[in-house]
Amino acid sequence: MYTAFRLLVVVTLLLSVASTPVAAANTTSPCFPGEGHRLDSGGEENGLNIVVFTSLFENLGGAGGFGLEASGDANNQSIIQLRAGVVFDGVGPVTEFLSNPFTRFSVVYDFSFDLPMFADSGIDSSYEDDGSPVKGLQTKEC
Repeated sequence: MYTAFRLLVVVTLLLSVASTPVAAANTTSPCFPGEGHRLDSGGEENGLNIVVFTSLFENLGGAGGFGLEASGDANNQSIIQLRAGVVFDGVGPVTEFLSNPFTRFSVVYDFSFDLPMFADSGIDSSYEDDGSPVKGLQTKEC
């Protein structure tokens, strides 16, 4: 169920960004190496901010990442944040890489959802998850 909800959130974010005017810029991240391609949609108080990282394909053999950081704000309050992707630490020692190439990969995953307008009502209006949905690979903390 959580996977379907996460997928729905990502699809909604991507469709929203695809259908609105966008201001693009490059940015860095503590989670992904290299520069990401920033896509902002909305105004100062309400908006979607997505940063897509593709350095895994731009720096073949070296450290890189493939993923996204997305956040949605309403009334200057963070509502939803998602960081998801894969980080590659580079080839490293060739014999180690050839014997087990997956040891050089890590999964980046961090998700939070908060409805601050319900915080005073006593209802638990937030959800956080930083456990990787992918088993068998290391998880990188952000």
